[in-house]
Amino acid sequence: MIVTDARVRRAVKREGVPSCEIEVHTNDAGMPELLAYFGASRDNDYDMIAVVKNDAKTEIDWYDNNMHNAFTNVTDELFDTPTMKTDWGERESFKEQVLSFPGIRAEIGRLMDWS
Repeated sequence: MIVTDARVRRAVKREGVPSCEIEVHTNDAGMPELLAYFGASRDNDYDMIAVVKNDAKTEIDWYDNNMHNAFTNVTDELFDTPTMKTDWGERESFKEQVLSFPGIRAEIGRLMDWS
C-alpha cells in the first residue's frame, strides 16, 4: 500500500491517549481513505497508535460521526502476517510514508505541543 496524500485533521484523545488524527489517502482500492492516529513516543518521534477505516458514505453521514460502527480499526488487518504476528517492516513503512508528507511532523508537534 502506497500513501498518496496525508493531512493532519485534528488533535484528539484516542482511548484516553492524546493523539493526532491524520487523514491518509492510499493507492489501495479496498482502503483508499484511512485515518491514522499518532501519539508521542519515547524516542522523540511519533508512534502510530491505530489505523481506522471509515465505511460511512459522506452523502449519508455528513456529520463525520465517529461514535458509530462505520469506523473500523484495521491496524491488525493491515500489518499482521498470516501467523498473527505484526509485520513491523510494513507497519514502519506505512508510518514513515505518512510522516514524510510535507508539514505533517511539524503540524503534529504544533497541535500536540510536543516540540
